[in-house]
Amino acid sequence: YNPLFVHGGVGLGKTHLLHAIGHKALTINNDLSIMYVTSETFTNDVINDIRSGRMDDFRARYRRVDILMIDDIQFIAGKESTQEEFFHTFNALYQNGKQIIISSDRPPRSISALEDRMRSRFEGGLIADVQSPDYEMRIAILGQKADDFGIRIPPDVIEYVAHKDQTNIRELEGALNKILMLAQLYKKPLTLPLAIEALTDSSIGMRKSSTTSLEVLEAVAGYYKIGQNDLTGRSRKRDVTAPRQVAMYILREETDSSLVDIGRALGGRDHTTILHGIEKVEHDLQQDVQLRAQIMAIREAILTEPR
Repeated sequence: YNPLFVHGGVGLGKTHLLHAIGHKALTINNDLSIMYVTSETFTNDVINDIRSGRMDDFRARYRRVDILMIDDIQFIAGKESTQEEFFHTFNALYQNGKQIIISSDRPPRSISALEDRMRSRFEGGLIADVQSPDYEMRIAILGQKADDFGIRIPPDVIEYVAHKDQTNIRELEGALNKILMLAQLYKKPLTLPLAIEALTDSSIGMRKSSTTSLEVLEAVAGYYKIGQNDLTGRSRKRDVTAPRQVAMYILREETDSSLVDIGRALGGRDHTTILHGIEKVEHDLQQDVQLRAQIMAIREAILTEPR
């Protein structure tokens, strides 16, 4: 299907899905040229190359790939030059039999200020709606996370977490992480009473929409006893880079920020740097009990802090 248009709400895994498609394509054919960019990166490239008179380079870069992935395409709406260039890039790739994969937080018909010709192109392929997981899917996700962590979680605990009213996968994983952190911290067995205790109160994983990027940065900096300017700065010292990656992870978990938004909050970092930092923390959390405890303490501070 070309194009493939994937849409869904925050935290449902659209970005990870795009990356997974890219990885799978490379396992099938390692010679493929694949480009993944956010719509903001695409827009910035258009602006910079117009100003520098290098549009030929731009077109060569974007139109010679086998698979082009654009994340958060809704942000090109209302940007005439960007839509114009993307329209012609789309056509060039399509006519040459190249694959286009697009993600958005809403379907094409709901993107206001999107040109009709662009909407028509998007609706000409397959539109996939990534929905909030139902109960059976939540059970499956939690079971997979347990396998990833290499631990056995009692069925009644998994069912209890799955019954909670999480609206996206991020919240679901956050709820499970709190239970695991509590069990590790206090050396308690994974039981239903522990799960109830963990998810009652501030309920880590039930993200409050009022949490801001500034609150997260303040909490992380305060916990690690460093300055907020260290988090947004360019230091590569371990005692700064580790907290910075924790901030990336918590910003992703506790706010509605996109990868681009998180990069902007952390001093203008590239979205690929942010994604790498988040994935590193997710990997380390599977084995590092101390890191789990640190993140739980920071998240508790954010969610219980007076507003």
